[in-house]
Amino acid sequence: MRPVKVCAGSGSSANGAHSLAESLLGRLRDAAVGILFWFGRALDSSAIVGAISRMPISVWVRNSLVARFFGGFLKFFIVPSGHTVTEGTFLGIVLALGAFAPTEIQMLGLAALVLVLAWMRSKPISSGESPRNSAGLHLPFRVFLPFLVLFLFLLGATVSSVVPARSLKNFVLWCFGGLVFVLAFVMASRGADESVVWPFLAGTALSSLVGIYQHFSGWQPPRSWLDEKFEEEIVRVVGTFQNPNYFAEMLGLALPLTLALLIRQKNLRDRAVLLVFAFVQGVALVFTWSRGSWLGFIASFGIMAIMFDKRLLILGLAVAVAGAALAPPVLVQRLLSSFTVNDSSNSYRVSIWRGSIAILRKYLFRGVGLGAEAFSEMYPEHMIIQTPALHSHSVYFQMLIELGLLGFLALLWFLGANVWYSLWTAFRVPGQGWGKWTKIAVLSGCLAAVAGNMLHGVIEHTWYNPQVMLVVWAWLGVASGVAAKERTLQRSRVAPSSEERVG
Repeated sequence: MRPVKVCAGSGSSANGAHSLAESLLGRLRDAAVGILFWFGRALDSSAIVGAISRMPISVWVRNSLVARFFGGFLKFFIVPSGHTVTEGTFLGIVLALGAFAPTEIQMLGLAALVLVLAWMRSKPISSGESPRNSAGLHLPFRVFLPFLVLFLFLLGATVSSVVPARSLKNFVLWCFGGLVFVLAFVMASRGADESVVWPFLAGTALSSLVGIYQHFSGWQPPRSWLDEKFEEEIVRVVGTFQNPNYFAEMLGLALPLTLALLIRQKNLRDRAVLLVFAFVQGVALVFTWSRGSWLGFIASFGIMAIMFDKRLLILGLAVAVAGAALAPPVLVQRLLSSFTVNDSSNSYRVSIWRGSIAILRKYLFRGVGLGAEAFSEMYPEHMIIQTPALHSHSVYFQMLIELGLLGFLALLWFLGANVWYSLWTAFRVPGQGWGKWTKIAVLSGCLAAVAGNMLHGVIEHTWYNPQVMLVVWAWLGVASGVAAKERTLQRSRVAPSSEERVG
């Protein structure tokens, strides 16, 4: 017996630790499903829910001319051809709300969606189906483990914060982000990825129309948004947001997916709608004059080109050269000003980064606590040449300062695990060109959009706006969900016999 134990060595202990971790995570999933089951039974026994369920609401809605007209009009833009309204559509609507409603309204919408879905998911359990199978909470172990570890560090950063009460509010926002990630994953893994994406693209297109109107209507933004040398030549639009950077960040998360679906679609109606979406989103992105978002979109396009057809890189380069030659000189000057510290906004960021580094010297391992409020509490003591700031103007500096080094590494682990899980799957999907793109278009668009956002995050805290951050969570979930679906399909195609597995 001893030789067997020696041969197993560290590999056996590693497998045992892996099995133990999977078992613990499985128990957590089962506990979550149990809560859903209890919630569903509680609602079923509720007199209020019973009274509402007996009301002929669906009949009234079907017979309403107003509901028919607006329902058909909205469905044309938020539901792709051949699809029906699904739970993914409602998640997409909640994401699109971020462009038009305060954070609190969006959170209420998301909470309502979660409660309704929890009630609906608990139904099969009462009929004897396995709780774990009916709940659909099967995140892959390699994704769920870093997800859980990250939230443990987020909780720790809340408890140890220099302003615990304010950090608690931010922890709630992160929890909503986690909910969006899980919902997006589950829906995408069930084939509803495009249903999640379309309503969001429609919402950003509508916001883009507002931004384009602002540009041509003579709307005047605050002068503090521009370097003095551009004040007389540039008007930065905000769409339905309060800041051009938030607007540009949201467009940077939408436009890559719009283009990815445009390439994928064969239906003429869908192509026409997506072409309009892409045009207004692209024009609005230019009118934000956000250099970071411009560079982020260039990176997003490059990633999609590599995943679809590398020859698109040549096409993109040709378009960029032609665009630079035909574009107004101020546009080229604005883009080139990204790479000089003579620009006032760039020098302002450098000063803030110096103050951020001073904070890190003292709080590198502990962190100051979750949220920009914790940063604002400590920053004045480390401020360089009296440069006030609400955040560090870099998502990497910000997360490192808030979470500390170990928490920051947990965040990178979570991001890297999702990206690797999705990319590894995408490159193993059989086929090439359009045939392959039909399977990985949404996955590629989501990864490209997140990559563009993270590149922009080098020089801007792109997660400062909660609505933008929720979309990042959603796209990570959608990408991993599509990857999980493709892995399941690949396993079903290649199902080796027991003899082949032994061999």
